[in-house]
Amino acid sequence: MELSTGLIYSSYADDPDFKELLDEFVERIPERVGSMRAMFLEQDSTGLITIVHQLRGACGSYGFHQLTQPAEELESLLQANALNDDVENRLELFLAACSRLTSSINIDGD
Repeated sequence: MELSTGLIYSSYADDPDFKELLDEFVERIPERVGSMRAMFLEQDSTGLITIVHQLRGACGSYGFHQLTQPAEELESLLQANALNDDVENRLELFLAACSRLTSSINIDGD
């Protein structure tokens, strides 16, 4: 799972009709990140698989396509294994990427 270390922009960030929805989605990310960390600590693999699956779909729908493949890989790993160190490492990389989502427009054109 390779993700850049900078902000992650939505492909819809420049659409004024989508701005409010993007803002709401991004504002809820810290809550989802906290929930996923708690589920991992509680060894709730079923809950974690569910929220990763939901987030994978939502990221795609909201134009954060950079996260759909890493979420799919994490979901597959969760379905195949117990909650182990490899899952924890991938989960932390994914959560760090989620924390870099922004509803702002990428003014640098990157």
